[in-house]
Amino acid sequence: MRVLLVNAFHWLKGGVERTYFDESRWLGAAGHDVAHFATADARNAPSPTAAFFPPGVDFSEAGSPLAQLAALPHAMWSARAADGMASLLAHFEPDIAHFHAPSRHLTPSVFAPLARAGVPVVMTLHDFKPWCTNRLLYAHGEICERCRGGRHWNAVAVGCVQGSRVKSAVAAAEAYLHDAWRAYASVRTWIAPSQFVYDKALTFGVEPARLRVLSHGVEAAPASAAAVALPAHLPARYALFAGRLSVEKGVRLLPDIARAIAPEALVVCGDGPLGAWLDQQALPNVIRMGHVDDATLAALRARAAVMVAPSLFVEHFGYSVAEALLDARPVVAARIGALPELIEHEVTGLLAEPGDGATLGAHVKRALENPAAAAAWGEAGRERVRRMSAPESHVRALEAIYEEARRA
Repeated sequence: MRVLLVNAFHWLKGGVERTYFDESRWLGAAGHDVAHFATADARNAPSPTAAFFPPGVDFSEAGSPLAQLAALPHAMWSARAADGMASLLAHFEPDIAHFHAPSRHLTPSVFAPLARAGVPVVMTLHDFKPWCTNRLLYAHGEICERCRGGRHWNAVAVGCVQGSRVKSAVAAAEAYLHDAWRAYASVRTWIAPSQFVYDKALTFGVEPARLRVLSHGVEAAPASAAAVALPAHLPARYALFAGRLSVEKGVRLLPDIARAIAPEALVVCGDGPLGAWLDQQALPNVIRMGHVDDATLAALRARAAVMVAPSLFVEHFGYSVAEALLDARPVVAARIGALPELIEHEVTGLLAEPGDGATLGAHVKRALENPAAAAAWGEAGRERVRRMSAPESHVRALEAIYEEARRA
């Protein structure tokens, strides 16, 4: 089968790209002819279809509100992306197009050439962008569905897009236009990476016949990770947090957790807007690693006594949790979004209510002080992830979804 994978970025920016690259590699290994469509960027991985990628636009947090306002026409409809897609289709002629997160970098303009060419489209729900103005169902420290039913003006009222009312106005204008154009109407099948996402998509009006549950595939860390040298100052036993240092990831709860387990160490991997704030807490048992490469992260995870995931927003899957479990690491997590599908309390880890730093800290301390129980939770977690996320079964399920969409 000739498969076109579509995503805003073609470099390993985060969990979305992890799925995109894993599926590209696994589908290729299964004998499928895989092509890509994304934005051009100096950080991009090689791709045989890179010549068709349109130039990118900076919509990052670092970009100024005025620059984003000037880029509003591109966020609504990118003629360059649509032209690039049309040229690629003439060159590659895919049997199926699988979208991940095209977002405002490609915009829904790229659906139009596919529709004209009669190429069926499936899309993985990595976020709730088709219905939520800021994609996360989260604003200012709480779960938020104010924009449900197309009421995107609420995003401007609360300034939920990167903390800026101007950026929120850009996103709201984009959302209103895409609603009016029924921008996602050509998606034949939506892929939900968890039962939570499936159930939530139903509440947004997605027809059950167009929705399938398929957990992300997860690979075990390579054996070489065990040989990666870690800094000499790391203690033999530590708890680990790995993720973006942002409010929605529960980073403001990390000091509570660190104090609860002191003098045991909390190792923190990742960068983000709360990095400087976390440093200012000056907690002696917090060891900040910053951004680390995949091999170093795998080594840190494999040697951690317990992993912590204190998220405040509705995680769609939870890569860091699944990868820790596949390494037989016990996980302490917030009971939110899809995380309880991976963490069953006192079976594969421990759960606490979102935002409850005291209980999260007590749970991490419990795991550290009870290594036999923690090891049992980790082993049970490994079996759970093996059953739900084995790459081989993931590819077979993808193939079935593709064939179904082609027949629709």
